[in-house]
Amino acid sequence: MAFAHDLAVEQECRLRVVHVDELIPGHGGVHHAQALEPEIQARIKEQVSELIADGLDAEYELHQVATRSPAHAIAEVASAVGADLIIVGNVGDGPLRGLLPGGVAHRLLQIARCPVLVVPKTLEPRKNERVSLRIVDFTVGDSERR
Repeated sequence: MAFAHDLAVEQECRLRVVHVDELIPGHGGVHHAQALEPEIQARIKEQVSELIADGLDAEYELHQVATRSPAHAIAEVASAVGADLIIVGNVGDGPLRGLLPGGVAHRLLQIARCPVLVVPKTLEPRKNERVSLRIVDFTVGDSERR
């Protein structure tokens, strides 16, 4: 969230924080894929409230999916709102989990219609220190941006 915060401040842009709750069909109905789903949702809502308190234009959006990947839901929202960038945390348990076929970050890299920035789980900004961001312009002469 720190990268998204700092990028939004630097670029004076809007943040739409999308959380996808994966539902798994089973006996007695559907169940959350994450046992701590209510706590996860509460934490994300709290983070968005902090973004808003910092003066950012931020919005929380929850999607529940049972039959398709969370990556597809995120990509659809990004496409619908005309997002310029998707920022996703790589929250896999191991060093390669987020890049394995089927991982949300890996799938977004394949299907998103805009750039995807994957922020590693191990990267934590130091307290009270802003994350250093560099916006790279790949414009060559008068040609369009790549």
